[in-house]
Amino acid sequence: MLYMVEMDLPDRSRLPDWHDWYNGHIRNLLAADGYDGGQRFEATATTPSPFLAIHDVSGPELFESDGYKSIGGPSGTGEWRTVMTNWHRNLYQGMGTMPAVGKAQQLVICAEGSTLPAPFAERVTWLSAVGLDQSIPSRGLLVLDLGEDSSALAAIEGVLIYRPIAPKIT
Repeated sequence: MLYMVEMDLPDRSRLPDWHDWYNGHIRNLLAADGYDGGQRFEATATTPSPFLAIHDVSGPELFESDGYKSIGGPSGTGEWRTVMTNWHRNLYQGMGTMPAVGKAQQLVICAEGSTLPAPFAERVTWLSAVGLDQSIPSRGLLVLDLGEDSSALAAIEGVLIYRPIAPKIT
C-alpha cells in the first residue's frame, strides 16, 4: 500500500533544514515493522500542497502500532508539524510498492476524472483511498522519463507533475 503525505512549508527560508529533517525522519521510520521506505517530491507548478512524500507500508495496521506511533504521524514531526500547512495523509491500495523515481524522471499524479492522452493514459496506475484522511478518494500515478514530453499533461486539470527531492530511502 502507498501512504501519501502532502503539505506546504510556507517559510521557505527553512527549506534546507526541513529537507534534512524529513529525509532523516524517513530513515527513522524504517525501524517500524510494516514501513518499507519512502521518497519525497516537489510539484513543478503552483499547488496548495507542493510537497509530497510517498511511503511504502504494509497496511492500515501500521498506523496503530506502537512502533509507528512512537516515531511517525503527527506526533512524530516535532516542531515541523506547527510550520507545515495544507497537510493531508491518505492511504491507498492499488500498488504494493512505489517505484523509485530517479533524477532523470518525473512523477505524474492524476485526479479522478482526469483524461490523459494516449499513450500516457494506458500507463497510469489507479489507486483507491482506504485509510487516514481519505481526502482524495482516487488518484493515478505515472512515472515519466525527462525525455518524454509532459507539456500536454501539465495543462490538464487535475494533473500535477512532481520532481524528486531526494532518492528513495529503503
